[in-house]
Amino acid sequence: MELTEAVVIILVTGMTVGVPLFGLTVRFALKPVVETWLRVREVQARGQVSAGELEGLRARVAHLEHMLDRHGMLEHPVTRASPELPERLSSAVRLDRERV
Repeated sequence: MELTEAVVIILVTGMTVGVPLFGLTVRFALKPVVETWLRVREVQARGQVSAGELEGLRARVAHLEHMLDRHGMLEHPVTRASPELPERLSSAVRLDRERV
């Protein structure tokens, strides 16, 4: 085998294997960045968060903090003006679940 043939075989093998691996690496590296950028644009297009949505988010965060505190999973316990938080969220709070 000549040097030229060896170089061609190495280049063809590198391109056949390397280009798809490089493409997959770039895709997985850029996917979170692109998704974040799309969400930022979506929020900007939607405008401000309504008061009801904000109150719902506050209720969800308070409930999650309460549940974590009950199970001893919070590093810094949260102190609130009202120590009694509901065991379950009220049905008035609408929860939007997103697929991951």
